Amino acid sequence: MNRSRFAFRPAAVLTMALVWMLLWGSFSPVAFVGGTLLGWLITIVFPLPPVHLSGRPHLAGTAVLGWRLVHDLVVSSWKVMKLTWAREVKLRSGIVRTELFSDNDLYQVQVAELISLVPGTVVVEIMRSPRRLYLHVLDLEGEHAIDDIRQLVLETERRVLRAFGTAQEREAFEAACVQLPPDSARTDEWEMEE
Repeated sequence: MNRSRFAFRPAAVLTMALVWMLLWGSFSPVAFVGGTLLGWLITIVFPLPPVHLSGRPHLAGTAVLGWRLVHDLVVSSWKVMKLTWAREVKLRSGIVRTELFSDNDLYQVQVAELISLVPGTVVVEIMRSPRRLYLHVLDLEGEHAIDDIRQLVLETERRVLRAFGTAQEREAFEAACVQLPPDSARTDEWEMEE
C-alpha cells in the first residue's frame, strides 16, 4: 500500500478547509476541524498528480498577461454584444485546430483557460500528444480569420511562457515557432465547418 497517498498535504487540505468554512459561513473551530478532515479525506480518495512548475512568476510578464486578458475580454465582449443587438446576423462559426509549441501540461491548460475566458471562443478539445487545441469560434469574419485565431493562440502561449516559463522554455518555444510550416501546409480538409 502506498503510504504517500495518506500523507497530509497542508496547502491543499487547508485551502479546502477554508472553502468549507466559507460555504458554511462559519469560522468556528468545529468548522475548521471538519473542513480539514474533509479536505484530507478528499486528497486520499481523489489523489491528484503533482503539478511541477519549472519556472517562476515574472512580474512584467504576469502584468502583460493580465492586461492583455482584460483587453481581449473587453474587445470580444463588445463584438459579441454588437452581434446580439444586430438586426441581421450572418455568423460564420467553425472549429479551428491550433498547435501549441510548449511541452508542458500546465502551460497548455493555462492557454486553454485564457482562450476560453474570451467571449466568442471556446476550447472544445485538448490533445496532449501532439499538443493541440480545437476551438469553436463564434464568428470567423474576414479572409484570414483562421490565421488570426491561430495567431491569437500563439501570442497567448507566448505571454504565458513570458509570465511563468524558464529561459530555456521560452527559447525552445521561439525555436519551434521559427520552424513553423507555412499556413497552407498546416491546413486539413475539416479544419473549419460552417
